[in-house]
Amino acid sequence: MIHEYALEQELVASWHDRILFRYFIEQFGFGTARVVSRYPKKWRKLVWDAFEQTFGRTADETDKVRMAELLKQLTAPEIRRPECIWDDARDWLVNAEGEHERKPFHAILARANPHTNPAVICAADVLAGTPEGWKTSRSLVISRTAATMSQCLAPLLRCATRILLVDPHFRASRPKFRNPLAEFLRVVGPGPSTIAIELHAGHVADDAPPFHMFQRECEQFLPGLVPKGQNLLVRRWKNRSVGERLHNRYVLTDIGGVQFGVGLDEGDTGTTDDLTLLSTDVYRRRLEDYSGPAYAFDLEGEFRIVGQLS
Repeated sequence: MIHEYALEQELVASWHDRILFRYFIEQFGFGTARVVSRYPKKWRKLVWDAFEQTFGRTADETDKVRMAELLKQLTAPEIRRPECIWDDARDWLVNAEGEHERKPFHAILARANPHTNPAVICAADVLAGTPEGWKTSRSLVISRTAATMSQCLAPLLRCATRILLVDPHFRASRPKFRNPLAEFLRVVGPGPSTIAIELHAGHVADDAPPFHMFQRECEQFLPGLVPKGQNLLVRRWKNRSVGERLHNRYVLTDIGGVQFGVGLDEGDTGTTDDLTLLSTDVYRRRLEDYSGPAYAFDLEGEFRIVGQLS
């Protein structure tokens, strides 16, 4: 639902043009299915260098302001690749194609595709139509199986550095909840400890156990699902006497969020669910509900599960 795109710096530098600016600034960022890859680490500097070298003599102050605003929007959010490979002796596209072999982008957006690489999309083709690598969807009908759910979320989970899994009805003792969680965590992988993973449950169902029993269930069933090197922060919330009600299910991250219509649990054979990309405003509102500072619910308690999965 949310995908990583590598953008050629010379191409982005040309987007200071008013018409190109208006089109491409709406194609990336929160509320969209596309997030810019910060590849390489000095990508923003490379864009400014390309702008100065190609357009510096002809660009006026308005062009520079437009360029600054474009970069601000394109990099909020952005996906970082701390261990990316870059060779100053090679041009950007050759580097990007090599990096794609190491750790794939969803697509590489460039001015041209001299090597006829299927991962590369030409910007001219985007403006003329909708090439395959550019197609995205704001909503999907998916099978309620752990494999399908994790497959649809994989591009998001692999790129995020903070992940909130929200299902008020979560029960660790029930395989239908554990199986998708195990698949989500497998996609995230052991990775760096800088990745924050949170599970947000609720005391809402009639058969919901007391908090101490809920914690005991989690501590019994979840450590073997969490990769070593990772910790899973578990929080359980209660509704307040007035205000928001715990009900909807989400996956919220630092690069965007999605909503599940039914839940983060597996369903009966043949059942489906609607997976929907959250708009910017909805995403920010729901993230605030669960991560503050203005929590929408009362925190019943929290604890951490230390990963034991090798």
